[in-house]
Amino acid sequence: MGAVPEASPGSSLTGWSQARDRAMQVLDRLAEMAARRGDSAGEEGLRAARERLGAGRLNLAVLGEFKRGKSTLINRLLGEPVLPVGVVPMTSLPILVEHGPRPEVEIELTSGERLRLGPGDLADYATEVGNPENRRQVTRVVVRHPAPILAEGVVLVDTPGIGSAHDHNTEVAHRALAEADAAVFVLSVDSPASRAELDFLRSVRERVGRLIYVLNKADLLSAPELTEAAQFVRRMLSSPADGPPAQLFPLSAREGDAGFAGFRAQLESALTGGRASLLLERMRGLSREALAQERRMVALQRSAMRLSSQEARERERGLELLLGEVRRTATDVEQLLRADVARLVPEVAQPAIEEFRAAALGTLSTRVVGLVSSGISPRQMEEQVGAQLVGLVRDWMERIEGEVARALEPVADRHSQRANQMLATSSAQIAALFEVDLPPVSLREGIGAASSRLVLLEHQQLALEAAASSLRRLAPGRLGRRLVAREAISRMEEAVDRHCGRLRYDISTRLDRKESEWRQQLREALERLEETVRRAFELAETARSAGAEAWSRTVADLDQRDGEVELLERKLAS
Repeated sequence: MGAVPEASPGSSLTGWSQARDRAMQVLDRLAEMAARRGDSAGEEGLRAARERLGAGRLNLAVLGEFKRGKSTLINRLLGEPVLPVGVVPMTSLPILVEHGPRPEVEIELTSGERLRLGPGDLADYATEVGNPENRRQVTRVVVRHPAPILAEGVVLVDTPGIGSAHDHNTEVAHRALAEADAAVFVLSVDSPASRAELDFLRSVRERVGRLIYVLNKADLLSAPELTEAAQFVRRMLSSPADGPPAQLFPLSAREGDAGFAGFRAQLESALTGGRASLLLERMRGLSREALAQERRMVALQRSAMRLSSQEARERERGLELLLGEVRRTATDVEQLLRADVARLVPEVAQPAIEEFRAAALGTLSTRVVGLVSSGISPRQMEEQVGAQLVGLVRDWMERIEGEVARALEPVADRHSQRANQMLATSSAQIAALFEVDLPPVSLREGIGAASSRLVLLEHQQLALEAAASSLRRLAPGRLGRRLVAREAISRMEEAVDRHCGRLRYDISTRLDRKESEWRQQLREALERLEETVRRAFELAETARSAGAEAWSRTVADLDQRDGEVELLERKLAS
C-alpha cells in the first residue's frame, strides 16, 4: 500500500492546550479573589485544581493479544522505532511513553533504585527475552521522547499481550486498565477477533470510556480481502450483548497509509474529547462554585453595609440560631448515611464473600486431590494452588466490588439529594434573614463509588513440604497420599479464610473512607457558607468604622467585583 501524506500531528491537541491555558487563567483569578475575601481553603482548592489541569495527563493504553503489532503501532505514532519488536512476545511490563526533550529510558526497581538508560537498553528490562518473568524486579518503565503527539501530556502505555504462553503478561495487561483514560484495541488480519481477545475486550469496555479499534497488518491483504476481513471483525465486535463498537481502522502500522492517517486524526480527537473535556468540566464546576461564593460574599457585604451596627448584631444573633438548627440537621443526615453504608457490608459484601469461600474451597480441594494423585512435589503443589487461589480472589474481587458499587449507588443518590436539599434550604433561610438573593449551595460531588483498592494478594505458601515428607514416611502409598491431601486441604482452607478476611476488611475500609470523605464535603460546604456570612459582616463593619471615604471605596470595590464575576461567568459559558 502506497504512502500518503499524514495529517499534521498534534493539531487538535493544540486546541485543547489553548482551552487549558484559558481555563488556568480563570482559576488563577478566582484564587486571587478567594484570597482577597479571606477564603484560604477556597484559594488552596483553586490553586490545586490549576496544577492538576496544568499537568493534564492523558493515559492511552494500547491493548490486544500478543503479536498484534502494538509496539509497532506506537513506534509509528512516535515517528521512529523506539520500542522493541520481534517474532516472539516482547513486552513483559507496561511501558509508559511520555514527552521529553530527547529519547531516554528510566527504569525503577523494587529496591527503589532508578536507572537512566538509552533506548537501546530497553529490551534488557522490559521484554520476555531480556527480563523473563521480571527477574530483574522492575516496577516501572518510562520512555521519554520528543514526539509531537506526547507534547500536550499524552502518555502512551504499551501493554503486554494477552493470551501468550506467559500468564503473568495477561494479568499485567488487565491491571494496566486501571489507569487508562482511553484505549486503542489492536487486532490483526492474520487472526482476527479470537475468543481470548473478545473476552478481554469485555473487560476493556467496562473500564475504559474512550475506545478505538485498529485492524493491523492491512498490507498483507488485497483490497477485497481487507474489506471482507474488516466486515467480519465489525460483526464480531458488534454483538447485541456488547453494543455497537467504535469505528474500526484497517491499517498497516509499518506504512504511512490512508488508514493510519485516519486513525491518527480520530485518536487525537478522542484524546482531546475524553480526559481533556473531563478536566475542563471539573474546572468549570469548581469555577462556578467559586464565582457563586464570590457572589454570596458581595451580596452579603452589601446587605451588611445597609444595616446599622445594632441591626447587624441582631441579624448575627438570628444567624447563630439558624446555624445551630442547620448543624443538628446535618448530624441527622450523617448518622443516617453512616447506618446505610454500614449495612452494605453484612447485607451485600459478606454474602458475596461467603459465596467466594464456597466456590474457592470446592475448586481448590478438587485441584489438591488431583495434584497429590499425580505425584507432584509439595513445592510445586504449593506454587500451583497458591497461584490459583490468587487468581480466584482477583476474579471474585471484581464481582464483589460490582455488587457493592451497585448497592451503594441508590444510597449515594438518596443521601446526596438529602444533603443538597438541606444546604439549599439553609442558603435560602440565610438569604431571607439578610434580605438578599444568594446562589444556592450544594455538594461539589455525589458520594460516588468506593475506590482505592487496599487488599493485598499474595501466593499463599501452604507449608506442605516438611509435613508431606513426614506423612509419606509414616504412611507410604495410598494412605500417605490421602494424608498429604488432607493436610494440603486444611492449609488451603486457612489460606482461603485469610483472603476472605482481607476482602471484608478491604471493602469495609473503602466504604468507611468514602463515607468519611462525603461527610467532610458536607461539613466543608456548611463551613464555607457560615464563613462567608461572618466575613461579609466583618468587612462591612470595618468599612463602617473607617469613615465615609472608606465606605465609598468599599462600595466601588463591590461594584467592580460584581462586574468581574459577570465577565468570568461569560468566559465559563463560552
